[in-house]
Amino acid sequence: MGTAISSKTHRWVEVTMAVEEAPPVPANSSTEPPPAVVLQQLVREALVAQAISVFARLGVADALATGPRDAEEIAEQVNAHGPTLYRLLRALGDVGVVAELENRRFALTQFGEMLRSDVPDSLRDYATIIGLPLHRDPWTDLYKSIQTGESAFDRIHGTKFFDYLAKHPEDAAAFDAAMAWVSTTLAVSIVQTYDFTPFNTMVDVGGGRGGMLTAILAANPHLQGVLFDKPAVVAGAEEAIFSAQVADRCKVVSGDFFDSVPEGGDAYLLSNVIHNWDDDHAVQILGRCRAAMPNTGCVLLAELVLPEGPAPSMAKLADLGMLIMTSGGRERTEAEYRTLCDRAGLRLTRIVPSTGLIRLVEAIPASSS
Repeated sequence: MGTAISSKTHRWVEVTMAVEEAPPVPANSSTEPPPAVVLQQLVREALVAQAISVFARLGVADALATGPRDAEEIAEQVNAHGPTLYRLLRALGDVGVVAELENRRFALTQFGEMLRSDVPDSLRDYATIIGLPLHRDPWTDLYKSIQTGESAFDRIHGTKFFDYLAKHPEDAAAFDAAMAWVSTTLAVSIVQTYDFTPFNTMVDVGGGRGGMLTAILAANPHLQGVLFDKPAVVAGAEEAIFSAQVADRCKVVSGDFFDSVPEGGDAYLLSNVIHNWDDDHAVQILGRCRAAMPNTGCVLLAELVLPEGPAPSMAKLADLGMLIMTSGGRERTEAEYRTLCDRAGLRLTRIVPSTGLIRLVEAIPASSS
């Protein structure tokens, strides 16, 4: 979940727990850093992610939005201990989130700017949740999950993920905010690559606050939309719908997709939904969609898709996240999605790439020609 490692763009820095500093890599060297240096950086990325999460949660980027300030001034605004905040800022200066100036003053870099709450595609909510106990603590128990194949979240928090959110509104709000960013970001790549003109009504199943659906509706003026999720989730969707100026074409319906989904759509979108569930539950959700749609309908799954072989893919790390956070959730290969669709009375027709990491798994009723 950390930053990407690149010998050409990353400044190789050592942190305080190193026994001794690794030899510096010459600025003009064409050689790759030694394996030990690369591995050290990979191991320490978890620490960087935690520090960035605290920076984001405190709102330091917003405090620096108007220009450089000293650490004490920032600390007063974000309710932090000045000398200690300075220690955080100087560490993040070494990884390029802020730039340290004279007299303990700091300025945002292009990376730090992305942690402001008022910029387009802000990463603040996503960065924040990475360091919250909700997300972080289960990752500390990955060892046990690998031994047993069981969810770390269930062991650490004593309940399943979505049941936990229902009882912890602050964590649920943080999760919803982070997922809203994910939905909006994914929507951009999907809108740019997929042709929605054949459809008249799209039902976004498990659509959260509507970030994905509103972006699709905004780009396709002919399209009607139905946002469907649990009552507590869709309650926060009104702002996104009105901001996108699609309120006249977007209906909000609440319910449980294990029981039923709204009828009347000719396209059913599930964005980052199926990967939360084991095969049997995934088939049940897909089956509800199949039952609600006409024989001319279509299901679109916006998901990461694992490669069949050793090709590098972020989906592999995301799959570990599903192991840790869910009870049986997983990322899947094309063949595995095909099997799910077959069991639900659907036929996988193609997998459509996007401009980002996400893919659209397209399926139609098996009875269709």
